[in-house]
Amino acid sequence: MNRFTIAILTDTHIRAPGGDQSSPFPVNARANARARHAVEVIRSEERALTVHLGDVVHPLPHMAAYADAAVEAHRILAPLAPNLHLVPGNHDIGDKPHDASPAGPVNETTRATYRDAFGRDHWLVEHDGVAFVAMNSSLVNTGTDAEAVQRDWLERALVSRRDQRVFLFSHCPPFIASADEAEHYDNYGEPGRSWLLGLAADTGAEAIFSGHVHHFFFNRYRGVKLYCLPATSFTRQDYAEMFSAPPASEFGRDDRGKLAVSFLDISEDGHRLRVVGTDGHEWNDERVADLPDTQLGTSTLIPHLRHDWATPRVLPYNGPMEEFSRKAVRNDYPMLRLLQLGISTIRVPASDLLDPVQAARLDDWISLDGQLVVFSTAPATGELIEAVMARAHAVVAWEIVTRNLDDASNFTAVDGITRWLGKITTSADNVDRRGAFAHSVTSGFLAHQIDEAAACATSNALQGVVLQLGYDDDLAVLDHAADRTLGSGLDLVANVRLSRDDPSQGNFDARWIADRMNACQKWSGKSARFHLQLDTLEDVDRGYGPRFGLVDRLGNPRFAWERQRNSALAGLDQAANHRALSPVRATAPPRHFA
Repeated sequence: MNRFTIAILTDTHIRAPGGDQSSPFPVNARANARARHAVEVIRSEERALTVHLGDVVHPLPHMAAYADAAVEAHRILAPLAPNLHLVPGNHDIGDKPHDASPAGPVNETTRATYRDAFGRDHWLVEHDGVAFVAMNSSLVNTGTDAEAVQRDWLERALVSRRDQRVFLFSHCPPFIASADEAEHYDNYGEPGRSWLLGLAADTGAEAIFSGHVHHFFFNRYRGVKLYCLPATSFTRQDYAEMFSAPPASEFGRDDRGKLAVSFLDISEDGHRLRVVGTDGHEWNDERVADLPDTQLGTSTLIPHLRHDWATPRVLPYNGPMEEFSRKAVRNDYPMLRLLQLGISTIRVPASDLLDPVQAARLDDWISLDGQLVVFSTAPATGELIEAVMARAHAVVAWEIVTRNLDDASNFTAVDGITRWLGKITTSADNVDRRGAFAHSVTSGFLAHQIDEAAACATSNALQGVVLQLGYDDDLAVLDHAADRTLGSGLDLVANVRLSRDDPSQGNFDARWIADRMNACQKWSGKSARFHLQLDTLEDVDRGYGPRFGLVDRLGNPRFAWERQRNSALAGLDQAANHRALSPVRATAPPRHFA
């Protein structure tokens, strides 16, 4: 098959021209212009087809404004025709059956209203031997004849295509954090959830794509990948509780750094999802935002994954979505930002592989072609060695971090695993009785220790040495370190520390961080044995050594890689301020729609 791309957008929540009474939230008035911008982003790339995952419009089927909103939606989405396919969302066709749903459930009247406005509520299309199958998620568990018809159709469609690649589209995700989680507003209840997941897994479906929650989530079930994709219109503010930071505008409903469209690249080797941020930009009659680069770069940067990214957080029960139940959700934005930055390798404690929750998340990362550098400060147990070896294909290196070089020989060699020698460096080495003192513990050898480190690595059959670059270190130290390591056949791993040497002082100079990383990046092209670590992926905004990372505490990009011709990774620059109250706009090009 030839490689091809499909585009996916979701939750546009388009309203009637001039507005309507379907929402009290100010940000909803921006939905139409944001949808127009999303359409232009999609139009900028060649694609085989486009799928809208639902909630095309905001007014509900029983509302007088529904028909006008549907007409406006067709007008806004017209540039994506003729290969545009719509999936019904709960705003389009009615909610799933649930006593505490804030809107009426799907029924034959709402289905007829939807069909009159948008067409079929379940469908199948094929391109180059790949099947794309959409269903009406609101029907599941209704016990109606319509559900039985859809169920029979879907089973026949998937069973008959066991030998084909199949992608399934459902507005509501089967689950958010765990396949056995309790039912809530944003997942399938039983028995429908087990039926759909079992059917998809048994027939070899490749992935399920959903919208509805207006946030990104990634899960797997028996080999099936489940993607929940961001909206173009606004974010669901109940999910702002996921983050250890104050909410974005409108109490979390206008978190612009999370708005996006997606592209799915499909080839013989598999599929690759590209989530392209639209950042709440608007396409209006006179002024519009510049279109983003839809292609992703690649980066050899290895960030330290300091914050927990695997443990779900239980949200408070609070209406209108969850007045009577709690739901557990996991912040998947660190994973999304890594994918968007083209970063494939992360540094984590080796002990994470012995924690079932952390290990499962790392396996999810590996399923997306992610890789690991694991580190440990004590000789590994047999159980840990077994856990690492089970993932040997994805382990770039095992970093041995020791206080005393004499202990390096105690770390067991593991067949087929590259080992780097690191160093526990602490303020305990400061024996100046009269000088200033600050408690500190850092990772990596200091520049003046590199000769001793290289000798120790060589004598213990290790393959590399980790050098730390402190805030005040001159990058010229890399020249000597490279001579003593790369020149001797060892890997040189530079751990770039963004924290200041004084742990009471913060580093919130985004320009300095960008310049520092750009200067270090130049070394990446000099030798395949040079590896660049960054000690902070996500901001450290409390505790010791506060500093910016690549991602803020809301999970939004603090920096963006700028791609240039013939260069996959050209530079690091400050990303947009996603807390801004007004959209970023530029001079408008000619409009391309009626």
